[in-house]
Amino acid sequence: MSWRPIENVERDLEKAEEQSALYGGVFVKGANSVEIRTGVIIAARYADKLRRAVFAAFRNAVKQEEVLRAVAELNRSIYDRLIKMGVGKLDIIRITVEARVDGGKLTFGEPTIEWFISSEKAAELQSQLADCRKTLAELRQRLEEILKTI
Repeated sequence: MSWRPIENVERDLEKAEEQSALYGGVFVKGANSVEIRTGVIIAARYADKLRRAVFAAFRNAVKQEEVLRAVAELNRSIYDRLIKMGVGKLDIIRITVEARVDGGKLTFGEPTIEWFISSEKAAELQSQLADCRKTLAELRQRLEEILKTI
């Protein structure tokens, strides 16, 4: 299966029309500034969802090539952040980013990534946090004892 940019762009434009009709994932913040939200999605699908949301927001304001270029740069930076955060492909996330058009160029602000975890994972993390706090309290006590002897 090969990646055909023209077919993908056409599909994304169709999906963008559908998305703008069904979901309000774009909020106008100013004359040339909007806030784009992906909604709650699995991490593996963020790039498609983000590209479609940007196409929906800027379908008449910016050339397709510019949208593709800008979104590709944004996707790279988001991917790096997701990897650093340790987000898995099937984890649930929501991405919010501010986009601005200046002189035909599309630029994005710093994206906000919300990572939703299950209650089981939250309980596991709370248990780990409690263990760390206990260890830290023990280390503080030992340090105070050492300082007193010195």
